[in-house]
Amino acid sequence: MSFKEKSRAWGWLAAVLTLTFMVGLAKVWVNVERVDLAYRMQRLQSEYRENQELRTKLTIEKNNLLSPYRLKGLGQEKGLKPPRDSQIRKIRN
Repeated sequence: MSFKEKSRAWGWLAAVLTLTFMVGLAKVWVNVERVDLAYRMQRLQSEYRENQELRTKLTIEKNNLLSPYRLKGLGQEKGLKPPRDSQIRKIRN
């Protein structure tokens, strides 16, 4: 084997090793990104569940605060009376 053929073989070997190293590095990077995305997705799902629970609690609280029975009781406590017919405004479409 001549010197030229040996250097060509070493060049190919270096190219293949470099390519193999780069592919391996890319695979590691992709796996790290996948794990990061999985953790982020878990955090977002947890936050979503918490927000859903809070929304449910707030809806219940709103319905409780706007309950006609509660509002009637508060009105009686403050000395309010039902409106007279002349005090009611009806809106027509």
